[in-house]
Amino acid sequence: MDNKAPTACLVSTGEEVLRGEILDANNNYLANILGEHGFDVQLMMTAGDRREDLYFVIDSALQRADYLFMSGGLGPTEDDLTTAVAAELANQTLVFDEASWQAIVDLFRQYNLEPGENNKKQAFFPASAEILTNHNGTAPGFSLTLERHGGKKTIIALPGPPRELHPMIQRWLADRGYRAIPETEHLFLRFLGIGESPLAEALEPWTREWGDVSFRQDFPEMEVKLYQPPLAMRAALGEFSASTLGGYLTTCTRQSVPELFTEFMQHQGETLAVAESCTGGLAAKIITDTPHASDYFLGGVVSYANPVKTALLGVSARDLERDGPITAATAEQMAAGARDRLGADLALSFTGIAGPDGGTDTNPVGTVWLGRADANGCTSKKLTLLQERDRIRTAAVYHGLHWLMEDWLRSRYTSQIAAWSGTARKRDK
Repeated sequence: MDNKAPTACLVSTGEEVLRGEILDANNNYLANILGEHGFDVQLMMTAGDRREDLYFVIDSALQRADYLFMSGGLGPTEDDLTTAVAAELANQTLVFDEASWQAIVDLFRQYNLEPGENNKKQAFFPASAEILTNHNGTAPGFSLTLERHGGKKTIIALPGPPRELHPMIQRWLADRGYRAIPETEHLFLRFLGIGESPLAEALEPWTREWGDVSFRQDFPEMEVKLYQPPLAMRAALGEFSASTLGGYLTTCTRQSVPELFTEFMQHQGETLAVAESCTGGLAAKIITDTPHASDYFLGGVVSYANPVKTALLGVSARDLERDGPITAATAEQMAAGARDRLGADLALSFTGIAGPDGGTDTNPVGTVWLGRADANGCTSKKLTLLQERDRIRTAAVYHGLHWLMEDWLRSRYTSQIAAWSGTARKRDK
């Protein structure tokens, strides 16, 4: 393979995909795995079950890219048209493949069934196609190379069910020598507390000198990416981000805040408890969604109502009556109560207003107080978050976890960037 990345377009088929009745997970998967294997994905398209539409998207994709990866339309019914339209574009006849038909028959008989006459349709392929065996279903795929739009193009037709598509494309890539580019060859920077627009603006002095970066929102985080950058560029972006955006930078890896938090707690060798009000158990869920949370997480108290805060966490009823629950004092007492009741080394609490109602001039919607309790005592931190209820709650949890480990995170990414910079300087000498 030459050094130029092969270009690819993706086409998913089916009325149910086109109408949004099912999520187009196949194009998402193909874009990821092809990108990991060095393909330059140009376009994603979806066509229904009309022949003219399918012809149009296939031909448009072949005009744009070297490879077209298709999913769906290989079934036995009249509206499964991928094979026929591909053959038409290649000006080839359809040829029956006895070995494919026998594989279909054998699969049916494993379940004491007999294939219908319409299943024979799945054993017909364009005359010059390479057949891709399906070990998990009745629809073989195929790879078809043809001359189109002034060059050699290849259509890779794959079955729609993911359990059939995934192993087939993996085999196709492996058989042709495409290797997955190690994640370490790319640069990923993760930020929390800054949106795409202000992040792009903050990075603009760097991009003027070095070139563009890619952005991906993984709410509430933002990911900035450089694909296979030279070491000097990697070091330069790391240094710029740490010095200019250090208040938002979390890591120089693809790890999310919850994943980092698990690593942090394992490193600390401590246990954690949570006390939740406005987050309603979401913190415990996000923590335990990450593998190995059992190494450190003891449990939590969802104290949504004020009497529960008092009865289970020891929050002062007088303070709640006088000042309300959205205060630094409440957050700290909740954290202290959770640490004491659950016997944890460290506790984190959340109390705030997620909306859509309940905001005041003093505490508008999006106000969240975090509380922390450990052997050194209690501290608190106020957040002012934006957007709707679910996002406020999610962002509060991420900010809370980040708060507990911010010094560790800074030390971690500073060391990594320093290593890149040192190596880059040595190479320049």
